[in-house]
Amino acid sequence: MTDVLLDTSVAVPLLLTSHAAHRAANDAIGERSVALAGHAVHETYAVLTRLPGDARVAPRDAVRLLRDRFDTAAVLDARAARSAPAVLADAGIAGGAAYDGLVALAARSAGLPLASRDRRALNTYQLLGVSVEVLG
Repeated sequence: MTDVLLDTSVAVPLLLTSHAAHRAANDAIGERSVALAGHAVHETYAVLTRLPGDARVAPRDAVRLLRDRFDTAAVLDARAARSAPAVLADAGIAGGAAYDGLVALAARSAGLPLASRDRRALNTYQLLGVSVEVLG
């Protein structure tokens, strides 16, 4: 059973031991069972496979890292996905913050708290009523 959902800002350092925030993310998550919230699974894959130089993870290795570390991804069902733009609009969320909103809606739909290092996204998460654990 999943204890907490993660956004990309926690997932990437949790996966990469070379990341400056790896130890802090790992210590904060501890032994809890974690999954990715919404499209964070796709975003994390994209980040891992586009990192500069030696930090870049090969696509197949990124898939393996995601499968090995995370229980699953908490995603919106078809009805929630269809209504997401209206929910975001009603909350005053627009532009790039809509992607953070999709992460928040997935966490809200799952009824789970969301761990994040992304202070910029906190307002969006809070506007959508998600319990957020701010790391680092």
